[in-house]
Amino acid sequence: MKLIRDPIHGYIELDGKITKIVSSPYFQRLRLIKQNAMAYLVYPGMNHTRFEHCLGVMNLSREFAKYALANNKTRLRDDIIQLSAIAGLLHDVGHVAFSHTFENGLILAKEVYGIDIDERKKKTHVDYGIRIIKEGLSNELDDLSSTFDTVSFLDDVLSEKPKSEEETFTSLLISNYVDADRSDYLLRDSYYAGVEYGMFDVERLKRFLVFLDGDKIAIHKKAMPIVEQFLLARMYMFENVYFHSVVGMYNAVLSHAIAEMIKKEIISPPDKIEDFLKFTDFYLLSKLDQVKEEFKDALLYRTGFKRVKVDITGNCLNEFSSRKTEIKEDMESTGGLFIYHEFEDVPYEETGRPLYIFDGEKVETLKAASTIIRSLSEIRKAIIAYHKKAENVANKYIKILQECKTLGP
Repeated sequence: MKLIRDPIHGYIELDGKITKIVSSPYFQRLRLIKQNAMAYLVYPGMNHTRFEHCLGVMNLSREFAKYALANNKTRLRDDIIQLSAIAGLLHDVGHVAFSHTFENGLILAKEVYGIDIDERKKKTHVDYGIRIIKEGLSNELDDLSSTFDTVSFLDDVLSEKPKSEEETFTSLLISNYVDADRSDYLLRDSYYAGVEYGMFDVERLKRFLVFLDGDKIAIHKKAMPIVEQFLLARMYMFENVYFHSVVGMYNAVLSHAIAEMIKKEIISPPDKIEDFLKFTDFYLLSKLDQVKEEFKDALLYRTGFKRVKVDITGNCLNEFSSRKTEIKEDMESTGGLFIYHEFEDVPYEETGRPLYIFDGEKVETLKAASTIIRSLSEIRKAIIAYHKKAENVANKYIKILQECKTLGP
């Protein structure tokens, strides 16, 4: 047994089998991939990585599984707690340089710069991760379960296509509106950002999880205030940290730099399994000398780009959305020196995998039980940013924004 000291969860225990996975180069590379991309240019403490986040999710997945099974005495197969821990550990193993910002760079390469490239929106890292599990970690995953093929189990869970009750259980613990992944990143990102927005009582939450009917994760009614606290914490983190306008600006600059690297064939997305080992933040940063100097200066020295200090919201956002084709053409013509960047998140909705509240007898959806959750609404906004070399293009959109704001929300 090994112990890892973690600022969020205290001691995290690793048995010999999990230590073998963590020691693999395909997992160790996560030390070199920031959890929140360019957020450290606004919140200097946010230099933490996918490595410690994955360890935290592993720890919480194990804890969530333990309590959820005990609370309703579900008889799933014995090794499900260990498999849930491993799924948590490897849920983000497919992330490459700068995490989700690389995925956004692929989207820009395709949609703005017209490059024929394979991209799957925010699921690109999931597909990469399943490939790493199958081709890079299969030896480490051998003989971890006496009842399941571990690689197939992880494939079904991480792709959210469970084929058994055990896979459904693990999938819900890892990817849901209240899950081990979100629990860790809210607490961890809040800690390193130096803010309180993401804090909630995870110790109470995990003790009131219940697995019902073979396909539902529920929370006992007496802990419903913690679920409300959790979802409000996530909303506040998105509004104040993840969707901070300057964080968004620098992530957008990096996305355009990535698209330029792809266009100039300076880089290409990972192809061979060993390519993933080099695809770290340092790898991309080392290529900045080969793209526009304006990108390099912005990303290394935080200089050159400005943002319009009025967020685009409401009816103005609808107006800009109707001009998407024109906006993309202007971003392409300026080579990314004019930037339009959208933010969008839904704090909670009851499509696909709703949360349930359980009082010992009756089961109801979270929205039916909570007036607070019914009041949550989608977060949508956009920003304009530009380098002085693209000021004329930016001024066109600034004028549209000013006219729109004059007309009302």
